[in-house]
Amino acid sequence: MNKSILTFALGLFCTIQLSAQKELINSPVYKTLNSGDTLSFLHITDLHVICDQKTFTPDFMEYRKRYQKDEIILKTFLKDIPKQTKSEMVIATGDLIDFFEVDIRDPKYLESQVRSFSKTIKESPVPVYCTLGNHDLFSFFWKDGKLKHDQNAANRSRAYWVRNASCFHNGTTYSKIIQVGQTTYRLIFLDNGMYEFKPAQKSEIPYIDKAQVCWLKSQLEASPDDVEIILMHIPFEDLKAGTEYDNELYSILKQDNAVKLILAGHLHKNHVSTYPATNDKQITQVQTSTLSKGVNNFRQIRLTENNILVSAPGKSDNEVVIPVK
Repeated sequence: MNKSILTFALGLFCTIQLSAQKELINSPVYKTLNSGDTLSFLHITDLHVICDQKTFTPDFMEYRKRYQKDEIILKTFLKDIPKQTKSEMVIATGDLIDFFEVDIRDPKYLESQVRSFSKTIKESPVPVYCTLGNHDLFSFFWKDGKLKHDQNAANRSRAYWVRNASCFHNGTTYSKIIQVGQTTYRLIFLDNGMYEFKPAQKSEIPYIDKAQVCWLKSQLEASPDDVEIILMHIPFEDLKAGTEYDNELYSILKQDNAVKLILAGHLHKNHVSTYPATNDKQITQVQTSTLSKGVNNFRQIRLTENNILVSAPGKSDNEVVIPVK
């Protein structure tokens, strides 16, 4: 074959492959499966990756030394675990990076964490979908000789994430649809990492703003027949016997019996809890421990036509089975 023709053909093939990958990431419909098939994905959270570590001062890295190996852990996880578990995608529910910025005002450094992390997940052999956590909005700074943080640059951080990470190209809230036989799953990705408010503001944690409330309600009302899975960073607290959870987000979710599962992180622990919903139904919330403890800190989620199967941490054995019919 003529060399120029071969080069053109290879270039065209690569373009088609990249276009297909981009379409997959941005499309609301992830996949359609036949009855009897299973879609498997991995839940990870609290990655706390610190990229470009040599650009930061030794005293800063000493404060954050427990996360110095997290970038290697993530790359090893993406390389090995999806293949070992035969999973088709990875969902990371926040604290993707340890911080958005440190008190260096050079834009090159402000963007470096988001850009480098986004490059890592782009190179993953399977698609990686994410939600933002509180650390993804953090600005670190020194005060009185101690390392402090705030979320005052949260909106600027979101802009960097939208610009760099493919999963956020349509915004930091989005949804994906998976069809398994006669069951339609709607995966709803929330942005609830904002939690630093002044006492007078009396904001509920976990918190989503009013614009996101409207968007969430539209997602829950989009179809009368789908099964909804909520992906978010900050979980609901455990309910004490006989008490009612006073939280706007929970009050919205509990009214919709199609909400079956919440996957969250934030607290760096493995935990399963249930919350009452209307019509004597319940919502199951599953927390997964931080990936920074090792590549086996994941849960495998399997979606079938009749059930949602949630594995024990780092295993394929089921810890939770949630009927969807």
